[in-house]
Parts: sequence; structure tokens; C-alpha cells
Amino acid sequence: FLKKPVKRDNPVFIMAGGFGTRLRPLTDNCPKPMLPVGDKPLLEHIIERFTKQGFWNFFISTHYLPAKIEDYFGDGSDLGVEIKYVHETTPLGTGGALSLLPKGAVQLPLILMNGDVITDLDFSALLEHHSLRKADATMCLREQETTIAYGVVSTDKEYVTGMVEKPTYRHLINTGIYVLSPDCAQASRREEKIDMPKLLETRIGDGCKVAAYEFYGRWLDIGQIADYSKAEAMLRETDHGRQ
Repeated sequence: FLKKPVKRDNPVFIMAGGFGTRLRPLTDNCPKPMLPVGDKPLLEHIIERFTKQGFWNFFISTHYLPAKIEDYFGDGSDLGVEIKYVHETTPLGTGGALSLLPKGAVQLPLILMNGDVITDLDFSALLEHHSLRKADATMCLREQETTIAYGVVSTDKEYVTGMVEKPTYRHLINTGIYVLSPDCAQASRREEKIDMPKLLETRIGDGCKVAAYEFYGRWLDIGQIADYSKAEAMLRETDHGRQ
């Protein structure tokens, strides 16, 4: 028998309001999180991954074709969860959408995640990392390698001083997954347009601690057609990894 996961009361806020412009024509009549991956929408896969880890309290932000999302999921009871919706009449960005959450809705650290991401991240481990560091927020990161296809040359303006053939650079990138303290989750002004990186920069400037959580598992941001074609294979891999 599979062990029942520990119930997690932390709210989960999924951003599902984007236009999915780079995925057109697939998104001409369908919100990006509702694109089918296998036998169900991407957003359903995301919610199920959370429920397998004990999460049940969901908020979903909508803007583009909201009825497609709300009609499909309703109040979440078919999935054994509770879903509430916040609607952006104009796009507010990942930080601004937080201002639409009902007053008092965030009493525990909140997980915020983009609605176009597939991952096998252990969200409970992410929450523990956040808690141990007593952080205002935690940003989930992963290493990205970029290889320059040419020789990179250094000069002192007049003469060549060095060269590296097709170097590879490594950077930490933002995965679009965050943990926010209740204070941070309620920091954006009502109807203010602001993205999470800018909101967190402001919090850091105010003296708040933003922890880094480097993640080494599977992760796919479905931003373009080529990414969408990889999504089904990625889900098969993450499912296999959980068995």
C-alpha cells in the first residue's frame, strides 16, 4: 500500500492567467495551462503532483479565457482539493496577482508556482528549507549551462589578450517556484502590476532575507512549441521516478 502523504495546509497559488503567446496557434482558444499533456490538461498534472504530497488548499489566478479553467476544475472537489480563483481584469504580474488573494487567506508560508512548469520537486523539502532559514521568501533555482558556439576573445582594446574556444558558462536561473512568508505574500499593493523578481528585490532592499533553494531534479518550463513537445516525455519520467 502507498503511504498516505502528510496533510499540508500551506496554500498553493498557481499562476494561470498568461496568454501563452509563444505557443500560438495552440493557445488561440485555450489557456496555456489547459493544453493537453497526455490524457489531461497540464494544470491538472500540476495539481495532482501537489496532492500526492499532501497539499489541498489551492488558489488559481486567471486572466486569459478564465471560464475554460473554472468550468473544468470547479471548486476542486472532483480532485479532492479546494480551489478558489482570483481573476486579474488586467495582467498584474506574478507579484501583483497576490494582492487579489482574500484577506486572511495566507496564515502559513505560501507556495507560488507558474502554471506552465513540470517538475518532480519535493515541495515539502522546499518548505522545510524555507522554514529553517527563517526567510521572508525562498526562490527555487537550478543550474543552467550555456555554451557559446564561437571562440570568445578578450582584448585590451588594441591587442588580443586571451581566447577561449566555445566556452560553457553556468548560471543559476529562476524556476518560477517560490515560497513566501505571509508578510511577503501580502506585500504587494492592490492592483499593482509587479513581477515576483521585482517584488523580491524590493523586499531585499528593505532588509528581508530571500533564501536560495538549488534544485537538481526534473524541471521544464513550457514556453515554446519545442518545450510543449517535450512535456509528455517529462511527465512520464517524473511519474516513473515516483514509483
